[in-house]
Amino acid sequence: MLIEVLKTIISPVAFAAALRLSCPLIIGSVGGCFNEKISTGNLAYECFMLVGAFFGAYGSFISGSPVIGSLVAVLSGFVLALIYGLLVYHLNCNAMIVSIAYNNAAWALTTLLLVVIWNTRGQFTDPRIVSYSTLDMDFLKKVPFLDTLFNNNILLVYLAYIYAIIGHIIMYMTPFGLRLRGVGSYPMAAQSAGISVRKYRWIGLIIMGCSMGLAGSYMPLSGMSLFSENMTRGRGFLCLTSILVGKGDPLKTTVIALLFGYANAMTLVLSTFNLPTQIVSMLPYVAVLAVLLMVGIRNYKGAKNITGDTI
Repeated sequence: MLIEVLKTIISPVAFAAALRLSCPLIIGSVGGCFNEKISTGNLAYECFMLVGAFFGAYGSFISGSPVIGSLVAVLSGFVLALIYGLLVYHLNCNAMIVSIAYNNAAWALTTLLLVVIWNTRGQFTDPRIVSYSTLDMDFLKKVPFLDTLFNNNILLVYLAYIYAIIGHIIMYMTPFGLRLRGVGSYPMAAQSAGISVRKYRWIGLIIMGCSMGLAGSYMPLSGMSLFSENMTRGRGFLCLTSILVGKGDPLKTTVIALLFGYANAMTLVLSTFNLPTQIVSMLPYVAVLAVLLMVGIRNYKGAKNITGDTI
């Protein structure tokens, strides 16, 4: 059985599932990198993603189009970002407290909307929540491995990886990215150079909000055509972890998000074996702890090499 498990977890099917399940993590994390670089202290990623999931489903339900559903989800993230910015930037509310309030309110808000709009609790499934169709690319069929890995995914999966590359280019190869990083690292110096700190903080926050909304729309519109309470199940926190471990670098963050996506894929792959479901469900969070442990060891060794002493 052990050999069968090992073959399964390194199979093309497992890696293909990881690419798909990483999609919302990558979209949300790359957008969150712009928020992290401006040092706003925002931790409300779970809220933005869960609300985006609801409005993605609702937008598709009322329009019959998954694209419209995703746009409605992006709009919901934009509105949440506006409210957050008003509270933190203009009313000087504590960012940590606002983030906690956002995360705690998201489940309650989406559950309330589920009852008010669809008159149900727990889960709402309806064919009028139209999901994205998969894209079938004939040229990939010539190579079976690539066909399994990259073919027959929805549009958002391919856009996620393009978005990661574009995010890296904007962050590190444009004047905008340089100013954004400058605002986060040395706000007083940026202000002295004539850069509007508040403007760039708003831009970073809005990019994050819209990205998390789009990431949330992936879940109801990736083929399930449903919305359920707490649908994101901690994926917003996985985005936050990816951003922090990747230090706000879109490409490094994408690699970490891919790792978490692979861990999520393992929960599906290993569920076909007679393994305890509790252990299988722990895998994404074990992966988080493993990544944090490796980063902690690396930072510890780096600090020790610099000082010559154990800290």
